[in-house]
Amino acid sequence: MIADFFPPPKYLAMSPVCLDISDRSIKYIELRKKKNNITVERFGTYSVPQGLIENGEIKDKEKMVDLLKSIKLKLGSVYVIASLPEEKAFLSRIKMPKMEIDEMRNSIELQLDEHVPLSAKEAVFDFEIVNYSREDGHVDVNLVAFPKYFVNGYRDLFTEAGFIPIVFEMEAQAFARAMVPRTNDSAIMVIDFGRTRTTFAIANAGKVQFTTTIKASGEDVKKAIMKNLQVDQFEVDELKREKGIANEKADQEVFVSAMPTVEAIKDEALKQIYYWDSKNEGGEANEIKKVLLCGGESSLKGLAEYLGRSIGIKTEIGNPWVNVSSFDKYIPSIEKSVSLIYSTAIGLALRQFR
Repeated sequence: MIADFFPPPKYLAMSPVCLDISDRSIKYIELRKKKNNITVERFGTYSVPQGLIENGEIKDKEKMVDLLKSIKLKLGSVYVIASLPEEKAFLSRIKMPKMEIDEMRNSIELQLDEHVPLSAKEAVFDFEIVNYSREDGHVDVNLVAFPKYFVNGYRDLFTEAGFIPIVFEMEAQAFARAMVPRTNDSAIMVIDFGRTRTTFAIANAGKVQFTTTIKASGEDVKKAIMKNLQVDQFEVDELKREKGIANEKADQEVFVSAMPTVEAIKDEALKQIYYWDSKNEGGEANEIKKVLLCGGESSLKGLAEYLGRSIGIKTEIGNPWVNVSSFDKYIPSIEKSVSLIYSTAIGLALRQFR
């Protein structure tokens, strides 16, 4: 169900709603092509009560089915493209002899347990060729695998709610598709700073080749500010947006409160950059030249500037519409800061227009 190489019939690919499911929310978006522009048909967010999903695992299937049924009733959609959490994915880059796609799939299936800790019977996998130009007669392939029980759990969740799932995709692949410009041919790190976790993806020539997730989250920042400044949850959002960590001296209490989480993100980014450089066969040409931030918590004031100084690489808030449309032609009905929340959903929707 996650394979690009067996696309659904055209009637199944019509007007799917794209869902980004996380532990605490479900974000949806629907994009449509009108004349020469891709436009936003509709979008929104539904809360997921705490305890229904934890670290991507479905903990209360019955209540999740009821929640999805209510969402389906409101949206009136049947077909769905959905993300799967990166924590449960296994991503590996392998070298293979050049061959036909079907032969390659069969070959990967036979040797799957050599590359990921799953056998072919235990896994659902997909792959993408990332380099055709090797001089030794081989190709570089990105392999993505999920435990079969996990994918089947999400499939059953949607079908019991009345949806028809067309595609499941690793969320890092989706938000990278939204954030990394199609014309970019260098390595970029994308950091999705969310409410309950932070995911890092390294994309080279627009294709994700490494991902990892840590528990540092916007919720951690929120709790620390509420505790240290004795404010309620509504005041926290304003403090993060208006003060943030942009001015350490003027807003020292906010800065100190946010630092443990921000430092954890910085340390993990540096760790993965060093790892990438050590494994990088392309040398300087494939060095990470930019870091892009997305996710609902990435709008913390001063975050991009602080990470840029600490990492030593240009860091900026990404534009999730960069591959949708030029703002000269079309301005989406979602504010820029809010649209960062929908990065994964936008990336899922962009699959239709590749």
